[in-house]
Amino acid sequence: MSSESVGVKHAKECWQSGFNCAESVLRGVCHARGVELPDVAKRMATPFGGGVGRSEDICGALVGGVLAIGAATGRTSPDEDKVRSYDAARDLFEEFRKRYGSTCCKVLNKSDFRSPEHRTRCGEFVEGATTMALQVLSKG
Repeated sequence: MSSESVGVKHAKECWQSGFNCAESVLRGVCHARGVELPDVAKRMATPFGGGVGRSEDICGALVGGVLAIGAATGRTSPDEDKVRSYDAARDLFEEFRKRYGSTCCKVLNKSDFRSPEHRTRCGEFVEGATTMALQVLSKG
């Protein structure tokens, strides 16, 4: 099984078990890349569900992918290079917007957090953002 399929499978399992979109993508990508996250890093993704605290702004699945890119390529010192991380995050953002037509949760989820369609719709964004983030990371 490829790293990409392992990551997507893990993200989908996280989503189905009750983690939100951002948490699921972050966990899936990091799992596939072998990045061990401390609990505090996992908790940092929680408020991004529903487009930042259900504000329905930027899609939480996209944010989870950006967080995972940072976990994989980010820096710990201002002397380190940030360009790789910036480029990967921008590539993910552009690919997500191109594929789904928007990066806005309100547009993507249709302001619907209660119906079964929400779980299906957002599950697709979880899967897509995980796939795209892993593809972007594999390029760099």
